[in-house]
Amino acid sequence: MKKIENSIKRKIVVHAPLKQVWDALTKPEHLNNWYTKNADIDFRIGGNCYMNHGWGATSEGIFTEIDPMKFFVIRSLDGDFTTITSLEKVENGILVSIEYQASFISEMNQSTKENMLFGTSQFLENLKSVYENGIDNRAKFWRTWIGISHTTNDGNRGIKVLQVKEGSVAAAAGIEPKDTILEMDGEEIEGYESFERILNEKDINSNVLLTIESNSEKVHVNCLVAAYPVPY
Repeated sequence: MKKIENSIKRKIVVHAPLKQVWDALTKPEHLNNWYTKNADIDFRIGGNCYMNHGWGATSEGIFTEIDPMKFFVIRSLDGDFTTITSLEKVENGILVSIEYQASFISEMNQSTKENMLFGTSQFLENLKSVYENGIDNRAKFWRTWIGISHTTNDGNRGIKVLQVKEGSVAAAAGIEPKDTILEMDGEEIEGYESFERILNEKDINSNVLLTIESNSEKVHVNCLVAAYPVPY
């Protein structure tokens, strides 16, 4: 496999037999158990791979490399984006790695990268949950939001607000771009994933108390929690 400089990766160890994990990643009926709403896969070199991930997201590509029980490569239809999924036997299970390669990754803003990696982490954790415990957690994913785009603040100290959607609950609460959100209901926010995970545990239409640093001043802001705008 050729490697290029512009790549990002996530990995997890799954305590399950290699064949079971391989099937989970390559067979439509298994993918639908933990990842996709619908998968249409012709698993061979040159075969097509279509996935409906839920929440309005789909992807399509071509299998360009396959080494059974070890790795496979999917290239997007336009050839600009490559996904490498690899499996490795380790002492306590199967190490599953998903790597994204593209020439434009270095040009992506940090928030977009963090969002991509967070989504990958969520699904890899669900793979582990389904094949270790038989529990599918997708109904708990992406339930809530407040209407901001954000990125991890310097030193993993909260998140920096990049944009606030007009008409959102964040806008109604007075949150503005460049604000730094440090805590939610007294719980420290350590970065992008931390914020998303803490927020997702909150009830829709509940209120959260945010500790925000704005214009070098620390303030407390009450913000309504809204339902995620795109249903599963």
